[in-house]
Amino acid sequence: RKPVSTMAASTKQRLSAMLDADLSKAELVQEDTAQIQSKPATFNDWLQAASADEMRACLKSLISCGNGQALEHMKSVLEEDRAHQDWVNTQEKAWKDKQLDKPAKPAEAPVQKAEQAEDEPLGSEEDVKAQVRYIPLRLSSAERSLLGILEGALYVSEYTDQVDVYHAGSKARRMALQIQQVCAILAGLVVANNFDVARKPLMEKGFADNSHFFRMVFEIGRRYKILNPDKLRGSYGKLIHMLQDSVKGEVTRQLDFDCVGSVKTVWSLVKDKPNGLKLLQDPLLTRATREIYTEGKTRAEIDAESKDKSEALAALKRNYAQQAPSGAVMKPAGDLGEALRGGNKKPELDGLLTEERIETVVASISDHFAFLRFNREPVERMIDYLKSHFSPSKEGDFGLEISRGRGGSCLSHSHRTQYTFVLQSLLLWREIMGNMFALWQMTEEDLLDPNSSYRLCDTGQGLNRVQQAPRVSRAMHQILHKVQSEVGNWVGLSVVHLGDRDVPNALVFIDKYTQVPRILGPLVRTLDRLPEVYNSSPAIKAYIDTEFNGVDVVRMAIMQDFFRHGFDGSGDDGGSCIDGRLTSCWNWCSKVEKKKYFPCFLLTGFTGFDGEYSTGLGS
Repeated sequence: RKPVSTMAASTKQRLSAMLDADLSKAELVQEDTAQIQSKPATFNDWLQAASADEMRACLKSLISCGNGQALEHMKSVLEEDRAHQDWVNTQEKAWKDKQLDKPAKPAEAPVQKAEQAEDEPLGSEEDVKAQVRYIPLRLSSAERSLLGILEGALYVSEYTDQVDVYHAGSKARRMALQIQQVCAILAGLVVANNFDVARKPLMEKGFADNSHFFRMVFEIGRRYKILNPDKLRGSYGKLIHMLQDSVKGEVTRQLDFDCVGSVKTVWSLVKDKPNGLKLLQDPLLTRATREIYTEGKTRAEIDAESKDKSEALAALKRNYAQQAPSGAVMKPAGDLGEALRGGNKKPELDGLLTEERIETVVASISDHFAFLRFNREPVERMIDYLKSHFSPSKEGDFGLEISRGRGGSCLSHSHRTQYTFVLQSLLLWREIMGNMFALWQMTEEDLLDPNSSYRLCDTGQGLNRVQQAPRVSRAMHQILHKVQSEVGNWVGLSVVHLGDRDVPNALVFIDKYTQVPRILGPLVRTLDRLPEVYNSSPAIKAYIDTEFNGVDVVRMAIMQDFFRHGFDGSGDDGGSCIDGRLTSCWNWCSKVEKKKYFPCFLLTGFTGFDGEYSTGLGS
C-alpha cells in the first residue's frame, strides 16, 4: 500500500497536469492523421473550414466555368426552406385537427406532472400547494459561498469553445477531459478557500470519490439560475451544456461518476417529513409568505403587516418544529465538510422538520411570490393598458390597423383583429410567466435526458445543439389550449417551435421567455412615470406640450406604436407563430431609439431593455 504522502503527491501532479492540459496538443497526432486522410464531403463542410481567399477563388471559378454547381446549391437551399415551411403547415393542421377531435372539458391547471404521488398537493396556478413541487429552495450562506467558487470556475472555463466545434478524434474523450478540467478547477478553488477542511478529501481522492460534492455544487448553480434568471447569463450555458454531455453513456463511463442531481425544491424538503403536508395546508403559511405592498399605505399599516407575518412564522415554528436528538448537531445546507464526506450519514436527522427548515420553506415560497410579481406584473399592466385605452369595436384616433409592407409589418390586420392578436399574445405570456418554475424544471429534464441526444448543426444563427423537448412541448400545448379556451377564436398560427432551426432546444426556449419582463418592464415604467415627469418641471412640460401636444397624447402614441409594430409579424413564419410574436417585440425594442418619442423614455430614467449584465465575477 502506498504511503499517504506518495498518494498526495501523485494526485497533485494529476491535478496540475489536468489544469495545464492542452487538448489540441494532446490529440495532435491523431487529429493531424485524420485531417490528412479526410476531406470535406459536402459544400457546407468546406464552407465551415474555408478561408476568405479560398472562398473568393471558389466564387470566381464558379462564375467563370458556369457549370451550374452554384445554381444547384441554391436550389437545395430553397428546397430545404420549402420543406421547413411544409413542416410548419403540417404541424398547424395537426394541431387544429387535434383540437377539433378533442371533447370539450373544463379548464385545468396548465402545467401538471404526468406522474404524481397520491399525497402530493394539487390545485390551481395561484394555489401555492399546486406549485410547491416546482419552487426551488433559497440558497443558504454556505451554498452561496460554493456558488461563488462555481461561478469562478465556469468563468475561466472554455468548455463550449473546445467541444462545440467540428474536429476529428474522439469527441467523448474531449468532453470527459473538459469536464474533469472544470472539476479540477473547482477542487483547487475550494482547497484555496478552505484548506483545513478540503485538503485531505480533494487532494487524496479522485473525482469519482467526491462525486457527491461535485453534484451538489452543480445543483446549486442550476437552482440559483432558476431563482435569478438575470444572473449567470454567461456561465449557465457552459454549465448546462457540460451537464448535457455528462449524461451520455460513453462520457459517463470515462468520468466514472454522475454529475447531475435533482434540483432541491420545497416539495423535496417537506414530502418525507411527518408534518410536512400539514405545514403546506396550514392557513398560517399564506400569512407568513404573502408580499407586503407599500404603495398607498402608511408606515403604521406596513409595520402591522410585517408584524403579522412574523407572528405567523413564529406560530408555524411552534406548531410544526421538531427538536434534534440530544447531542446531535444539524449541519446547514451546503456544509462543505458534510458534502465532502458524501452527505449526511444520519438518516434520522433528515426526517426532522426543524425551525431552520421551516424558515427555509417560508423564505422559498416568499421568493416564489416575489418572482411571480416581477415576471407577471408587467404583462398584466400591459393588458390593463390595452383594455383601458383601446376598444376592439371602436378604432378612434389611435387605431391598431397594420398593413403588410408598411412600417416593416409582415401582417395585414384590421383594428379588431390586431387588438385580439395582441391580447392573445399577452395572455399567453402571462400564463407562461406564471408557470416559469415548472417550465424551467421541464427544460432541464429535457436537456439532461440521457435517452435524448442532440445534433450539432448550423441553424442559420451559428452552430447550435438541436434537441427535441417533449416535456416542454407538452406543457406549452397545455398552456396554449388553456388560453385558446379563454379567448375563443385564435388569430395566427398555433405552432410551438421546439427542436428545429428556429428554437433549437429547450434552453433557447426558456431563455427567450425570460426576456418578457425585460421588454415590458421598462415600457410599463415609462408609461407610469410620464405624468409625474411631465409635472415635475415647467421646462419638461413645455417640451412635451410643444413636441407631442401633451402627455396623454405621447402615452397613447407609445402604446399605439408598441401594440402595432411590437406585434407586426416581423418574426419567422410571418411572425404569427407562438415564438414569432416575441421575435416581433425584440425587433421593436431594437428600433426604439429611432422613434420620435424616445426622449420621453430617457426622461423617465430608461437605460435599456437588456437589464443588468456582467460577464465577470460577482455578476
